Amino acid sequence: MVNLVLLGPPGAGKGTQAERLVRDYDLLHISTGDLLRDAIKAQSPLGRKAKMAVDEGKLVPDEVVVGLVEERLTDKEPGQGFILDGFPRTIAQAGALERLLESMQVPLDHVILFDIPIRLLEERIAKRAEQTRSAGAQPRTDDSPEVLKKRIEEFARATAALSPFYEQNGLLRRVDASEDIERVATQIRDFLQP
Repeated sequence: MVNLVLLGPPGAGKGTQAERLVRDYDLLHISTGDLLRDAIKAQSPLGRKAKMAVDEGKLVPDEVVVGLVEERLTDKEPGQGFILDGFPRTIAQAGALERLLESMQVPLDHVILFDIPIRLLEERIAKRAEQTRSAGAQPRTDDSPEVLKKRIEEFARATAALSPFYEQNGLLRRVDASEDIERVATQIRDFLQP
């Protein structure tokens, strides 16, 4: 069993790598993006708060995200590991996660930070939006260049605090997310070897 946090800006490849890890290690994938999109679609009170923040390119309030993550973590199978994708994003959220895992008597094994240049992120997001349009679907609200720029700036600010927090705890691992999918997967697997 392994318990992971994946940190990285939008377009860094966290979702792609999470899918592989779920398949290879039988982990529960908890994507805050998916949790939030589901809550927004359901138009729940938490979902409405989340939509306002996402549309403005801001981070979703901690109480919304922490509540959704806690519900999902308590639903996992006994003995099953997990991947948290996109959470925590702030020191307050990291503290809330630490308290939650302590209360569940579950350790956090690694925090994997996806390092990638902003220019490459912008290219990836533009490509993702174009592929979505080509498929006849509406691009995600958070794939617009203006919202993306705000989200990257917010992520950079949050990571500036989170990286030292997890580095001090000996949990932070960095991957070069500008590499291709296979090379990133290999970097991650190397961290997970016993």
